[in-house]
Amino acid sequence: MSAAEASVGAPESLRRRSREALTALALQFLLGMAANLIGEPEGGFAVAADWVIIILHILIAIGLVVIAVRLLLAARRAQLGQRLAVWGLVVIVVTFLAGVGTMASGSEWASYLMATGFLVAAALYGGTFFASYRLGSAAGA
Repeated sequence: MSAAEASVGAPESLRRRSREALTALALQFLLGMAANLIGEPEGGFAVAADWVIIILHILIAIGLVVIAVRLLLAARRAQLGQRLAVWGLVVIVVTFLAGVGTMASGSEWASYLMATGFLVAAALYGGTFFASYRLGSAAGA
């Protein structure tokens, strides 16, 4: 594949990674809300459902870190939305750590930071999605 062909596919790759990030964030939101709704379960089925939800939440969080790295690489390749992608990765890592803090300490503030991180990451990855449609070299944006 020539450099010209690769550059044509680069914005599409950024668009695809942005969609992956936004989809994973939506799933995280829904699983987080489900875990909050169940609260401290009592009884066999509720406890099992709560564990499944929490395990899925953790697995998607790990996946989000991987997606954030892949999205940054796609943004660099496309030379579009690079700053947004860098900040997206930073926010995802901080949000992941806030989630670990929430699980370890039960801190409501860590949970709040996790929710804030979700909103900021969604906005940043929405930005990378729309940046993938820009023509020309908007390298820093």
